[in-house]
Amino acid sequence: MNKQLLSRWLLLVMLLLLGLTAVGCQKDNDDNDDDEIITVDSLTTEYTDKLKLTASYKNKDFLADGIGEVTLLRVVDGDTAHFLNKKGDTIKIRFLNINTPESTGVIAAWGKKASSYTKIKLQAATEIVLESEVLDQAAQLDSTGGRYLGYVWYRLGANDDLRLLNLEIIEQCFSYFTGDPATKYGDIFGTAFLKSYATKLRVFGETDPDFSYSSVVSEITIAELKNNYSSYSTGSRLKMTVRVVRLVGNSLFVEDLEPTLNADTGLSTKAGIFLYHSFVSGLGKYLPGYVISFECQASDDETYGTQLVNPKNLRTVSKTSEYSITDIGNEVTNLKNYEGFVVRVLGFKVNKVGKESDTGAFTIYGTMRNGAELMVRVDADANPKIAFDYPQIGSRYDVIGGVSKYVNAYEGNAVYYQLKLGNLTEQTMNDFVLSENQK
Repeated sequence: MNKQLLSRWLLLVMLLLLGLTAVGCQKDNDDNDDDEIITVDSLTTEYTDKLKLTASYKNKDFLADGIGEVTLLRVVDGDTAHFLNKKGDTIKIRFLNINTPESTGVIAAWGKKASSYTKIKLQAATEIVLESEVLDQAAQLDSTGGRYLGYVWYRLGANDDLRLLNLEIIEQCFSYFTGDPATKYGDIFGTAFLKSYATKLRVFGETDPDFSYSSVVSEITIAELKNNYSSYSTGSRLKMTVRVVRLVGNSLFVEDLEPTLNADTGLSTKAGIFLYHSFVSGLGKYLPGYVISFECQASDDETYGTQLVNPKNLRTVSKTSEYSITDIGNEVTNLKNYEGFVVRVLGFKVNKVGKESDTGAFTIYGTMRNGAELMVRVDADANPKIAFDYPQIGSRYDVIGGVSKYVNAYEGNAVYYQLKLGNLTEQTMNDFVLSENQK
């Protein structure tokens, strides 16, 4: 942090302390013992209400001009969302000046509620405008290089003013002010933050009633989690001992060590689930057949379904054991009941190969032998993976992959259960091979 920015932050902290002192003095000097109790229901958005967007955005594009109208694709969490511009480009936005609690790779107190607040506002919007810190130039990327930084303005009704959602989230006590006070909206963000901080509501000191603060770690199986998900989806710490079946980058498809009866399929199987790496290093060293133990949290992601996230205290129990690959019979037309399992589909016919993304990800569209549609996903994280030009239209392949839920925001949130190809190593090199029977 440079000296100029540090000085601004010290000034903000001093203002915060002065603000809190003033609040305390006001209470001490008030002869009325019936002071108004500030609650979430009494929170106002006075600073958001009076702030207006003055820059012109008509006939402009956010990516090229730093401002432009967009439509909502999906909300990721409280401070991240994906949009489409008028050209059809996907724009991933990290909201400027705020940092709401995590609700995806890590489950934190107030994270889900912050995400829900952002989603409710943007889904109800009749118009959304993205704005960069600096206009009339290309939008700036964040430190990850995959998301743009932006202010998100939204309008609920045709006669309503545009509202700055970033600022409103602070006024609703879902985030600290994390930006530079010298930015164009820095003064009003700082002032709103001082007022919100003094309430001690939500992230400023209130307990999230739907989050588990317990330090107790529950040791359970995948089957127990799936059968009682609502009991463990509140940030609870879980401990599991599982077997690795496939890797996708540094994420894993894992299974229980012992089989249980699946009420949906009527089969006794070893329950499976996807373990997202949550940017924890080292998961890629666990190969298929490894038995590992770890602590984690459970997440029911709106786009990718039930997952394990935030793994910690990883330990190798065994390096060699037999893992399960479930064969999909000809009577199966939908893989919903196999979410989290690693399965084998024989005779998958390729009908189309989707466009390869900038990161190297692509989707293969086709049908099973019974005619049911199926998507095979090749993630950017998978390494090594099949080449984009390897699948040939009209050819049939025997495919092994983990079953993953995917809610496609580009198709009105249509729900698919796709096969996700894992890393192609010497052990798994036959996960996508030509079928002997091409008919």
